[in-house]
Amino acid sequence: MSDRNVIWVRDALVILFSCYVVFAVTMAPWGNLKMEEPLPDDCGNGCAPLVKFPENNYYHYENSLTFEWNPVSVGYRVIVTDDETDEVLMDSNYTNANTATTSRLPTGTYLTRVYYTGISGSNFDTFPILKSELVNVEKDSGEKLTIIWSAVTVYYNLEIRLHSETEIGPEKVIIHEVDKLEETSYTYSEFVNGKTYSWSVHALDSRGYISESSPLRDVNIDTTKFLAFELFNNWEVPFLLLGVMMVIALQAGVFLAREEKDD
Repeated sequence: MSDRNVIWVRDALVILFSCYVVFAVTMAPWGNLKMEEPLPDDCGNGCAPLVKFPENNYYHYENSLTFEWNPVSVGYRVIVTDDETDEVLMDSNYTNANTATTSRLPTGTYLTRVYYTGISGSNFDTFPILKSELVNVEKDSGEKLTIIWSAVTVYYNLEIRLHSETEIGPEKVIIHEVDKLEETSYTYSEFVNGKTYSWSVHALDSRGYISESSPLRDVNIDTTKFLAFELFNNWEVPFLLLGVMMVIALQAGVFLAREEKDD
């Protein structure tokens, strides 16, 4: 191989690699990078589930997609009072529990009450009561009381909307809705190529309280995009790919330099 050809091939590889890097970085949907969202602490009847995947403006390249979110917590308040003196002997909050145990109590009669404090972020004016019971302690040495109550069940409702143009302008029309999901994920497999969708999820408990809904997040469906777009949906992949390509380019440069020297 002549010196001119070696130099031309080497420079062409460097130029092609540089063009690929610039194109991939410029065109990749950086909105797919996950950003940790702050958790609100005051949401009326409960804060929305925290979305895990996909994020807003996500680009997807298949007709099937699994939506994922974190479970919400529910809280309880347990109060134990002396039935004769009204002295409060226990006042504790619990999360995702259905039992509580007091310290050792002397002989007497006690009123145990369990209140529902709601889905995390709830701000009830008054807590609904789940259980109220009088319990006698007859042992001279006293004993601990274990309070057991029926846990409140949480379900999830998910909505998928299609972005469409109408006579009055763009609209987001609900095309799919699923109620009372017990899992924190759901797979939808009827997306149409070239369309944009939005999705949201909210929690519903067995007491009838409904949390706030998560903000609408857009999903762009396009199965014909360049491969680099899909790789950037998992943003760690392109960095690995670029690293591998840099190693290959460097090795190629060293090889061509040796060829040039030998010639």
